Amino acid sequence: MKLTLKHAFGPLLVTAVMAGGMGTPSLAQKAPVTTAAKNPVSGEWTGKLDWIDVRSTLTLQGNKVTGTFYFGDRPHPIEAGVWDVKTGQLSFRWMNGSRPVTVKGILKNGTFTGTATISGGTDPLVMKRTAPAPTTAAPAQVTPYVMQGVVRDAAGRPLAGVEVFADNTLYYNANVLARTDAQGRYRLELPRNEAGTWKPGAYVKRECHGVFYELRLYPGDDSPFAASKGAVRDFVWRLSGRQEDGLLGKVVYVYGEEGVNVANVEVTLTPSGPLIDGSAGRAITRRVTGGRIEDVPIGRYTMTARLVRDGAAPVPLLVSPGQGGGYGASATSDFQKTNYGVIMEFTVKLGAAPAPAAVGNSGGTAGRSISGVLQSSADLQGTAVILCEVRNGECDESTERQTKITTSGTSARYSFSNVTAGKSYFIYGWKDTDGNGRANSGDLVGMFGAQYGVSSEPQAVTAPSMTADFDVTVLN
Repeated sequence: MKLTLKHAFGPLLVTAVMAGGMGTPSLAQKAPVTTAAKNPVSGEWTGKLDWIDVRSTLTLQGNKVTGTFYFGDRPHPIEAGVWDVKTGQLSFRWMNGSRPVTVKGILKNGTFTGTATISGGTDPLVMKRTAPAPTTAAPAQVTPYVMQGVVRDAAGRPLAGVEVFADNTLYYNANVLARTDAQGRYRLELPRNEAGTWKPGAYVKRECHGVFYELRLYPGDDSPFAASKGAVRDFVWRLSGRQEDGLLGKVVYVYGEEGVNVANVEVTLTPSGPLIDGSAGRAITRRVTGGRIEDVPIGRYTMTARLVRDGAAPVPLLVSPGQGGGYGASATSDFQKTNYGVIMEFTVKLGAAPAPAAVGNSGGTAGRSISGVLQSSADLQGTAVILCEVRNGECDESTERQTKITTSGTSARYSFSNVTAGKSYFIYGWKDTDGNGRANSGDLVGMFGAQYGVSSEPQAVTAPSMTADFDVTVLN
């Protein structure tokens, strides 16, 4: 039975659920600061596309509008943005996969009222400006006995509370410290009676999945300077790349069991949720060199691996987090602090994942299947469980498959047979309680790894798997 999402933004519902449920999404990046002291467009906007929470960052330059539209937690670059100052009309578009989403409406007194259209379907879009873009201050002037500047992340957002220091190159442990303000700016007053020159540096402190990190930041110009001359030193927080004292990213160690030579292993590390700076990471596919993968940004990752040898077809490997045990087609882990630094560890081996037994709703035995238990506080009968392949971090609608829960109760097993071993899938559930073809109040909605009100981190399931359990929750 095919369940069709009739609502114009039905496919976008999938993106919203995958991006962390129906709660308010977090910004993954921010548009550049505008140079205009006053304009009604530039800044941060938040609102709803029909019933779904959305955000955007807009920047006005002349009559052209650029920026990013956030649907769920996924950023979509704005294209063809135009602002008509006489009529107050604002228009732009963004791409949902291969399909353009066209936005048109009127902006007045800090409120945008308009529509968003995709594939011929149109829904209301209302947004309010929550924060105008800050006015760009004049470039800092070099001032004697002062080190000053601004600290930003890689997306251009100012970073508050960063510890910036000037280190005297002549005397040991002779530092001058300051912290950045809400605009990421800092100012250090340097002593007038110290010999030697001063070298800039900074540290940012963040927690990521229960581990607290203190990470070094580097300025664009890290050359020492004399206090009597002063200096302007701006910093950018980068998660990978090479600096004077090594790589900014961390190390993932890969160990081999049962005769696996890790020099012949290719791994894919897929971010599970945002990276430590809040940005959306990208999948990393590399051959293992010297038993490790270097320069990996800090975050949570799911790893798959395969044996790649000349003249032979690649062979999928089983993966375990840590140094062995609990193998599966994929494994998820976090970085940890150790005596050897900040590291992540996986072990790989040859072997086949256990074949799933016969399961309920699929009506057969699946030698290559994904299955699990669906749970809810409400009756699940009539709930559709939908599976689709993950491509470029999104649900490929052309591969969508569905099954329905036919029994009454708050817990039911589901299964999809004939999936492709080693391939990753998203799984989500929806019970259209009022039969209107639209996910709204009273419906049951949820997704594996991204249940509404529980987790904001969607997870892909790599086939085969028999433990893809998740909840569907009543929308309020």
